[in-house]
Amino acid sequence: MMSQDLSTASATAPAPLSGPVAPSLLDHANERAEPVLREVVGTLQPELRRVCGYHFGWTQPDGSPTHGVTPGVCLRAALALHAAGAGARTTAGAAEAAEEAAAAVLPGAVAVELIHNWSALHDDVMDGDALRRGRAAVWAVYGTGWAILAGDALLAAAHRLLLTLDEHGPAALRLAAHTTSRLVGGRSAELALRHRAPAGVSVEEYAAVAAARSSALLECALAGGALLGGADERVVTALTRAGHHLGIAWRASRDIEDLWSGTSLTGKPVMNGLREGGPSLPLIAALHAGNPAARTLADSLGGGPACPPPPDELVALIEHAGGRAAAHEISAWQLTEALTRLDEAGLPSATHSTLRALFRYTLSHG
Repeated sequence: MMSQDLSTASATAPAPLSGPVAPSLLDHANERAEPVLREVVGTLQPELRRVCGYHFGWTQPDGSPTHGVTPGVCLRAALALHAAGAGARTTAGAAEAAEEAAAAVLPGAVAVELIHNWSALHDDVMDGDALRRGRAAVWAVYGTGWAILAGDALLAAAHRLLLTLDEHGPAALRLAAHTTSRLVGGRSAELALRHRAPAGVSVEEYAAVAAARSSALLECALAGGALLGGADERVVTALTRAGHHLGIAWRASRDIEDLWSGTSLTGKPVMNGLREGGPSLPLIAALHAGNPAARTLADSLGGGPACPPPPDELVALIEHAGGRAAAHEISAWQLTEALTRLDEAGLPSATHSTLRALFRYTLSHG
């Protein structure tokens, strides 16, 4: 993907959504995935069971049940379960076939959620994020050792689930291994970028990190669900490409939210990403805008990553240089590309409209 394609893309917002309502689709996926997640966690060593139960929002730190705490949304499991319909034939029995496919895909869908939560547990430790979904992060409650072990336990559990699959099990395991490798590589690249001056980071480098950090799991969910549901290679490839663009759009959207939402949907402090010094698309786009405001912004960062201006001042400079508008354009263009790839997959109508709804939801709540 060329940086000029990202930075000069003219964003046309997709048409308003009609059809399935994403929250109900997610509720359906959560109802299916949560019992399997609980069963998996229930097989762990008692202390790890308590730590993981807290992480998923099911229990208090002491292991007692929670009341009034909303567990995390199983978005990636939902994408996998609904992508299973990609292999269903367009016949009078398509709905029944899609339902059977989703049942067969359930272990793989839960495995993707487990991989996501492995990554989240480790990310919180590395970033020092004290909040996750509006509650204290696992490491802040139990210590870094337990957080790391809990993540490792969930990753191992994901592999065990995939081993229960028959026909497509080996292919699913290869996909999971490739995904975890990309996540680790993307995290490494992101940490390396934090030691570089933001002006020296290109939009193309940002997109590469976003693809590894955010697209990898979305690609895995969509491609894995379609693969396990019996879809052919052409469909799996199209959904992989859709997940690639969706992940970059999601990362760009989160960067915008981090600076300007006023509240964080992720349950983390506003401006958290900018304070951490990670690659932020609005900042990168503003520094490459080539206007006087961009030069003022660059001058304000002259002290290097260790001496940035106050966050509020920095955010105002980014917006004045056009970073917010450029990030919005890039995010919207990437979503349009994701929806185009989805259209090209030639999915059954119900599967297509369902995934389209979930793609839109991902950007605002993922």
